Amino acid sequence: MVKTTTDPADARRARRQRSRERSREDILAAARSVLLRHGIAAVTLEAVAREAGMSKTGLYYYFASKEALVFDLVCGIWESQAQRVQDAVAPVASGPEALAAIIRTIVEDFAPHMDDFRLAYLFGQVSGSSGLQLSSEQFERIRPINDILLGDAARKLAEANLPGLVEPRLFAFLAFASALGLLTMKGLVESQGDPLLYSDEQLIGALSTIFIAAASKR
Repeated sequence: MVKTTTDPADARRARRQRSRERSREDILAAARSVLLRHGIAAVTLEAVAREAGMSKTGLYYYFASKEALVFDLVCGIWESQAQRVQDAVAPVASGPEALAAIIRTIVEDFAPHMDDFRLAYLFGQVSGSSGLQLSSEQFERIRPINDILLGDAARKLAEANLPGLVEPRLFAFLAFASALGLLTMKGLVESQGDPLLYSDEQLIGALSTIFIAAASKR
């Protein structure tokens, strides 16, 4: 059997080609890994490039700065979560049930992935000036996410003409914010090795019951 050898130049070209073909998702995954292991101060373009197995020049093709990279990492979580909430709300029959769908989707999605929850909703508060400082253009990208997240539930509440005392979109936002608060408490106590007395299902059920009752109150 004839043994073939790889020409070093061909190997180098193949490696360069693989680097060029790396997707933004690969780079974002590398940034997430660096951030979770070492903190925001360690997230440099050089560190992320090393983690992704590519050159810093190659990374610049996708992200011009650390700030742009971190924003896309966090915004990607928001976008994915908003889409999952919209998908969960779409088939329900009523506004109150839509509030319950928001709560269930947020808690069930993030409870097994608390690192993503912390990145998405706590990171900007605890990272200080080195963290997520949004530009006006980035705010413009975020605003449509809120419509995806809350819009369908607000419409279902408005169409039902329920006699609740809270404006429909605000009602949807409060259901969302309450789910985030539940996750914040869950993460806090679990990080201390003292988990909540109640299961995720009990917490989701109780919080959903409260919102359904409030939205249906006459």
